[in-house]
Amino acid sequence: MPSLERVTAVLKFFHLGWLVLVVVLPLGSGQAEGSQIILLDQTPFYAPSTMTILPGQAVQWHNQSMQPHTVTHDGCGRGGKCAFASEHLHPGERFSVNGLPPGTYAYHCEIHPFMRGRIQVKRIVPNHDVTEL
Repeated sequence: MPSLERVTAVLKFFHLGWLVLVVVLPLGSGQAEGSQIILLDQTPFYAPSTMTILPGQAVQWHNQSMQPHTVTHDGCGRGGKCAFASEHLHPGERFSVNGLPPGTYAYHCEIHPFMRGRIQVKRIVPNHDVTEL
């Protein structure tokens, strides 16, 4: 039977590992696979249709459809603040945005207005219930 000290050390190791996966990797991943949105010719047209990122984290749209599309913040051209707007993205092209401040950013395709998506930029709230090692 393992000693209590060994079990405690193993648990601390796994706890620290999860902390790194949950907190550190999203902050330092930049263009991680999870921050990419795929443009499709079918529902959901933006996949995923809603994405949550951290302030300063980049998000990239990749047109994998057979048609050109745009990625246009709903504030553009409607009297609001325009946070981002792509040119026409032809099949295979990409568009990236980073440095968005916290908030919710609804967007659409100018060519196909029924294509809609949303980016939520949220700060990490410290969890004070976690015991430090």
